[in-house]
Amino acid sequence: MTGMRLPAKAAVYALVAISVLLVVFPLLWMVAAALKTQAQIIDPNGSLLPVHPQWGNLSRAWNIAPFGTFFVNTAIFSIVTTTGQIATGMLAGYAFAVFDFPAKRVAFYLVMSGLMIPFTVVIVPVVQLLADFGWVNTWQGLLVPNIASALGCFLFRQFFLSAPAELGEAARIDGAGEWRIFWRVYRPLAQPMIAAFTVIAFLQNWNNFLFPLVVTSSEHLMMISQGLTIFQGQITGTAYNLLMAGSLIAVVPVLVVAMIAQRKVVEGLTLGAIR
Repeated sequence: MTGMRLPAKAAVYALVAISVLLVVFPLLWMVAAALKTQAQIIDPNGSLLPVHPQWGNLSRAWNIAPFGTFFVNTAIFSIVTTTGQIATGMLAGYAFAVFDFPAKRVAFYLVMSGLMIPFTVVIVPVVQLLADFGWVNTWQGLLVPNIASALGCFLFRQFFLSAPAELGEAARIDGAGEWRIFWRVYRPLAQPMIAAFTVIAFLQNWNNFLFPLVVTSSEHLMMISQGLTIFQGQITGTAYNLLMAGSLIAVVPVLVVAMIAQRKVVEGLTLGAIR
């Protein structure tokens, strides 16, 4: 039996190693290219790792494009929309899990359709609606359509469905209102889910490209994903080293958040995502 398990374990480890390599290699190549000269990148006989790291590429890339503005815009967009998605997701998920109201199932299916229908299908009517409000190329046009998340509603609903109903019933017997039950009883229990969804939503909002692209055209409102396209047009020729340096600047915050909070994501999803 042991002899049969060892080859199976070796095969699993090999598949995991190959998968990790496939995922990590583009990132490693980007970091290496960001620290090389243009000649070293296009040299077919050059080494993968930079022999003499060109740290000045990062400062050159930062100075060519207004990355400071892009970072501030992206941070504001990500923080505000993530906060809104947490609040609306918790309230909607709690309502769907605890209360009975007319057409509850239909309403939930309508919310879930936001996960099933690609955004590209509804992008034209969304932009037209924003134009009717005069919100194109404005902060409210960027933020308001993104303060609700169907994924957040689904995850929090599943969590509250699995939470002990006896706690709420005991609080009602003691005279607590529904808002107090939600805030004092169930919200503290949802901390792992809140942490997990915060990371998921923040990463999605930070990397959001299509929606800001069609809603904004002013440089002072652009996100960092859009800024990379502007940066590519500003550099002379095809300077892959500067382009990779700009990409590295954009991806560092995402990597830091993902590495720090990966355990919270797994813990939160396993606690309440599947009843």
